[in-house]
Amino acid sequence: MDAYPICRYKGFDVYPLIYLFDPPREWHEPRPDRSYSASVLICEEGQPPSTERSRIFPLLATQWDSIGTAKRAAAKMAEDIIDGFVPGLPLHSL
Repeated sequence: MDAYPICRYKGFDVYPLIYLFDPPREWHEPRPDRSYSASVLICEEGQPPSTERSRIFPLLATQWDSIGTAKRAAAKMAEDIIDGFVPGLPLHSL
C-alpha cells in the first residue's frame, strides 16, 4: 500500500489497493500478459489507514490491464462511495 493517499475527497483519504489478478484457467486457454484487481481503503482525513476509522471496499466487477487504470478506477469508486452513489456501501459507520 502507498504511504500517502492517492487523493483526498470531502474529508476522507483514499488509498488504492492494487494486486495481480490470476484467474484459474485451463492450460489451453489464452492468458493476458497481466491483469490487476483493485480495492480501495477509505479513512478519515489525517488518520492513519490502520485505525478502526477506515474501511476497505473491493471493486469486484472488473480487472484492468494496467496499474494506473486500476488506481484511477479505485479513486473514482471511492468518490462514488463517499457521495452515496453506491447503494449498500455507506460510510456513516466510520
